[in-house]
Amino acid sequence: MRGIVVGVNGSVESDEALDWAMPEAASRQVPLTAVYVTRDGAASDEAQGDHDLVTDMLDRSRARTGSAAEATVHLASGPAADALLAAADDADMLVLGRRRRGRLGRRVLGSVSTTVAEHARMPVTVVRHGDPADPEDGTITRDDAPRPAERPKRVVVGVDTSEPSIAALRHAAEVAVRRDAELEAVFAWQITTLAPLPGSWGWAPPIDDYERFAREALDAAVRKAGVTFPVDRLVRTVAHGQAAKVLVASAGAADRLVVGARGLGGFDRLLLGSVSRQVLDYSPCPVTVVRG
Repeated sequence: MRGIVVGVNGSVESDEALDWAMPEAASRQVPLTAVYVTRDGAASDEAQGDHDLVTDMLDRSRARTGSAAEATVHLASGPAADALLAAADDADMLVLGRRRRGRLGRRVLGSVSTTVAEHARMPVTVVRHGDPADPEDGTITRDDAPRPAERPKRVVVGVDTSEPSIAALRHAAEVAVRRDAELEAVFAWQITTLAPLPGSWGWAPPIDDYERFAREALDAAVRKAGVTFPVDRLVRTVAHGQAAKVLVASAGAADRLVVGARGLGGFDRLLLGSVSRQVLDYSPCPVTVVRG
């Protein structure tokens, strides 16, 4: 199915995802499909009840958002992540809510949204607003300051030298143009050092050289992505620090954070994590993960 596909289950988080997806579909002028994963072996009368339930969710979301997007219901069965990925196989985007889970639950148990984002071929947007009550260990920090009532729209995108980040930059630019928003391209760089060997001299280039290299790399990525923006609407930010930490801080007052997925697999993904996974856990605004 084409257009925007959104997973719903009647929770507060899925309502947030649906309310985000409705105006997104209207803005793109594409249809929206609400996917509800049913119980395996459900009887026909139960399936009709599920269909009516999702229809009511759509009606209530239209009332909340004022959106007139064309929307339909799709019932699927099976494991939730597999069912959602199958239903959205040809979609322009898959949208999900994010459960407000503690750090241990996120890391050990994972979640449907994380699993889908790691395996999807299409862009995936996870709608999760900052919740100061979430327990954290301080590894990643968030900007939980209240947002001004009126502020310019802003899209933040993480950029490095990889192809997935170029795809993310193109996607973010399209969103910023369509939403008449400011685009901030963020390039995070970090120096890691080892102690010099005994009897040797340790040397590293001046810090300004690293920053100059990072700015040149960011400029090259913008050119490669073919992004052309008015000077006053394209912000190029170079920051020293761990990438996920820098992006989460930059997203504090943003409408959307876009990142590329490098596609680590298996044990590496579980052991090392990734920038995309960390920003999914901690970003205070919706995150779109784009596969390169």
